[in-house]
Amino acid sequence: MATSARPPELESSRPPTADELKSLPAIGHKALHVLEDCIANHHIAEINYRIEQNHHETILLQPAFIRYSSAHHIVVWGIPDGGDHLIELRLDRIAEVRDTGDVFEPTW
Repeated sequence: MATSARPPELESSRPPTADELKSLPAIGHKALHVLEDCIANHHIAEINYRIEQNHHETILLQPAFIRYSSAHHIVVWGIPDGGDHLIELRLDRIAEVRDTGDVFEPTW
């Protein structure tokens, strides 16, 4: 499988500091731990994500990196299941995340 190109936004981001992680809301801490497990085990994450004020979508994501973005948000970078490019999702917009247990082969 081809390697996904890393977007410039990912390259200009950095790992979050402990203080930045502490600033996450409670659901963000829970989501962070589930996402870290999914990254470590190469499991697909099912994410209930707030797109707009009252609009949520379920996104199946192959999570790759937890980063602090240049826009000052803690984000998860990953490839949507069946997709071919990396996207970022803000942790403060995640309402719920579940480890599906489905394994994927990383391409980054």
